[in-house]
Amino acid sequence: MTRMGAGSSGWLRRRRGPRLSGTLHVRDAGGHELVVPLRGRASVLTAGGTGLTGYGEVHAVQTAPSEEEAETRLMISYGPDGPVDGRESGLCAPGETIVLGKVEFTWRKPVAPVIPRPRPVANMPRNLRMPPAKSVNVRDEPEPAGSSRLGRRLRNMVRIVTQPNRH
Repeated sequence: MTRMGAGSSGWLRRRRGPRLSGTLHVRDAGGHELVVPLRGRASVLTAGGTGLTGYGEVHAVQTAPSEEEAETRLMISYGPDGPVDGRESGLCAPGETIVLGKVEFTWRKPVAPVIPRPRPVANMPRNLRMPPAKSVNVRDEPEPAGSSRLGRRLRNMVRIVTQPNRH
């Protein structure tokens, strides 16, 4: 077995890092708004892919070292001209808007669907309740008045004994 070197820890940290989710709403200086769906570990903003002039990159990052306190934010790097030297960067929390190079970026996380919880049986109307399961040995004929459980069992035994054999 080989030991993992210092270079592999960065790879592991990126692999365990948060994934992009939701949508990035971008409004350029001219007021044109576009919506970019966020998926995977990184997203690239180019004129060909999104229609936004310039070049940008979006990554999900955790802002605290421990996972219990961690808050996921977007690290957005954008430049209207494209070169690395002219890019601005900023962190964007869910629902927050940041401005980079006269372009507004707003991150909207997906809203989890509300799944209704089942009502307790005590409050459920009778027509919606499940009927009690029937025993396999019970026949669908009305019980004669005054019949007891022992009498039913005896009749069933007589019926079984008197049936013709089927060989």
